[in-house]
Amino acid sequence: MAQFGTANEHSDWETAHHVFSYSNAVHQALKRISAGGTLPNDAAEATRGILHGAMAVYLSRYLNVPPARLPDEDNPRLNGLPQFSQEIRAALLDAFDRQRQVDAVGCLVARHLSLGHLPDELIKTLAHALLREDAGFHACQMLEAGVRQFGEWADPRQGGPILIGVGRYLAAHSPSERAAFQTADIARRLLHGSELHQMA
Repeated sequence: MAQFGTANEHSDWETAHHVFSYSNAVHQALKRISAGGTLPNDAAEATRGILHGAMAVYLSRYLNVPPARLPDEDNPRLNGLPQFSQEIRAALLDAFDRQRQVDAVGCLVARHLSLGHLPDELIKTLAHALLREDAGFHACQMLEAGVRQFGEWADPRQGGPILIGVGRYLAAHSPSERAAFQTADIARRLLHGSELHQMA
């Protein structure tokens, strides 16, 4: 996801998403198997899951040809970005309000991590961005898998490409019409005895 080429078809994001979420699911299953003790059938099923995941990664490798360049600390695009966590996170939310901000979001996520700011604040901002949109199951699954996989790395900089990939995926699907928020707002007003329509 972090190096998904934006020249691909938009629907190809879902191919990459499926591979990533499947691999995360296999990883979580393997952790549960090892925590509970291995049964004879578990080893065969785990091996099958790993093999299917490896083949999915292999078959989808063409989506990263040519690969998008990972933003790193030496990238001149990062130098002009804000330095403080709160400013970076505000810029992220602003970027999610506009279309075609995939690379900009990737750079902002990289900037936040490269400066050593708390990853938890960044994750909260990505979740906030997700919840503002008409998020479907895939977007929720992407955030959940990304946060789990990022948590597996002791060094946030090593796990950084995972959160960069999550941010890029969410940016590719933002902004939506945000109709779900409008529906929730109407339901809240009706619950409190207000009218269905607000007068301007």
